[in-house]
Parts: sequence; C-alpha cells; structure tokens
Amino acid sequence: MTSTEKGNTLEQRKRRLAILAVGGVLLLAAAVVAMLLPPEVWGQVKDAVKAGMDKVRGLGAGWFFAAFAVLPAVGCPVSLFSLTAGPLFVPMLGMPVVLLLTGVSMAVSMTISYGLARYGVRPWVTRLLAFLGYSIPVVPAGKQRMFTLLVRITPGPPYVFQSFLLGLAEVPFWLYLGISWVVSTVNVVLFIVFGDALAQGKGKVALIALVGVVLVIVGVKLLRDRIQKREREAAGTPVVPMAEDI
Repeated sequence: MTSTEKGNTLEQRKRRLAILAVGGVLLLAAAVVAMLLPPEVWGQVKDAVKAGMDKVRGLGAGWFFAAFAVLPAVGCPVSLFSLTAGPLFVPMLGMPVVLLLTGVSMAVSMTISYGLARYGVRPWVTRLLAFLGYSIPVVPAGKQRMFTLLVRITPGPPYVFQSFLLGLAEVPFWLYLGISWVVSTVNVVLFIVFGDALAQGKGKVALIALVGVVLVIVGVKLLRDRIQKREREAAGTPVVPMAEDI
C-alpha cells in the first residue's frame, strides 16, 4: 500500500469516526430528551402510534408489501418496512407468511432498481460522467461475483445506492439478484423478528434477534477485510473497486 493510499484510508477512518461520534451525541441527546418527557406525553405518543398502525393494517397486507416492493427501489429506507412488518401483520398472517412476502418484496425491489440503473438512467449517467471526465467502472467478468458481494457487504452506502451501482456496472442480473437477495434479506428478516418481538414484549426473542444483527455486522466486516486482504496480496491482480472509492 502506497503512502497516498494509507493517507486516504486514514482520512476515511477519521471521517467515519467523526460521523459515528456525531451520531452518538445526537442519540444521547434524544435519549435525555425522551427521559425528561412527562408520562402523559408518552401515553399520547403510544396512542398515536397504535392508531397509525391500525390504519395501515386496515389497508391490508397487499398494499403494505406492494409498497415494500416499490418504494425501497427508489430510495425509501428498507428499515421503515422491516421494523413494522412484524408488529403489523404477524398477528394476522403469521411469521412464515410475513417472511415469505418480505422475500418476494425484496426480490421485486432489487429487480426494479437494477432495471432503472442499467436501462433507465445509465445513458444519462454515462453522458454526465463523460462530461465531468469520468467513466462508469468496468468490472472484469471474473471479478463480478466478488464485486457484487463486496458492494453488498460494504457498510455505509444505502441499499438503493448499492443496487444502482451494481446495475450501472452491468453486473449480470441473476448474479446480482442471487447475491443481493441473500445478503440483504438476512438482515431484513432479523429486523422483522426483532420488531415483532419488541412489539409483543418478548424481550428474550428481541435480544436474540439483536444479537443476531450484531453478529451479522461483525461477520460481514471480518469477511470484507479478509477478501480485501486477499485481493491486495494477489500478485498482479487489480483490486476490485469498492463502493466508497467510486
């Protein structure tokens, strides 16, 4: 690794630590404010949340999971659906059905993002980058599987950004969908179990799901570091470009 690369890595780490520090301070401030709120305010918040959930539940699971399939494809946070799907519909449909519908929604969402990126906006993005003096990275055929995995397990970039990046890079669709669906759906399933357990007061199950999320995050980081190290050590083999480098 050259001195320039080391400097860039150090700067990236400093930037991430700064972001984490700011986020931690904001969360702490929010927690303090929440603790200072009077009990009647919490009662009003609880009633408002319950009324909102009843209204969404009244629309039916079809509308919810249709929105789950479409909105994350254009930038809506997946967590908005993964944390509410359990409390809303597990009592009505059961956990297996909710997880099945979630898997289908994720596959549809990824397909939409890929189609938009590769066939919808790619010509415009290509021209814009050419005007700015850049080009969309070309991923060699032998590196596409590793590139897709690394993009999906790289912390930071939003879900929709990852999908668009892979579509713009023209990774083959079935390779893109297979890896993306497995990696993303594992996290979503854990969040659904966590949200449902939390809503039902099942603290032990919620804790197990939360521990599962942490283990996935740690495992993903270790896997990513190992893959990057192996790529760097491969003599004469170019390192697969990372999402944060593009």
